[in-house]
Amino acid sequence: MSGEELEHSYNVFVFVQIEGARTEIKRKWINYNNILDELYELNERTLINEIKYRITDKENDKKVFKDVLKRVVNKSSRLNLLIKSI
Repeated sequence: MSGEELEHSYNVFVFVQIEGARTEIKRKWINYNNILDELYELNERTLINEIKYRITDKENDKKVFKDVLKRVVNKSSRLNLLIKSI
């Protein structure tokens, strides 16, 4: 899957998750998006793609984020705060 296809698949997946969902579910996905933004700032694009692939393959989103984020060596303060809120 190309980068554009992955991005589209992930965006559609997230849209389906939040469409008509409770506020807590929407907040969870906003937090995940903030984590991805922070990973982008840390130049961790490979990990971002892994997260998106695994989530669109229907793996448990919380497990995926926790698993992948363990491998980030240089976490920013903001990323640490975001991880704690998962």
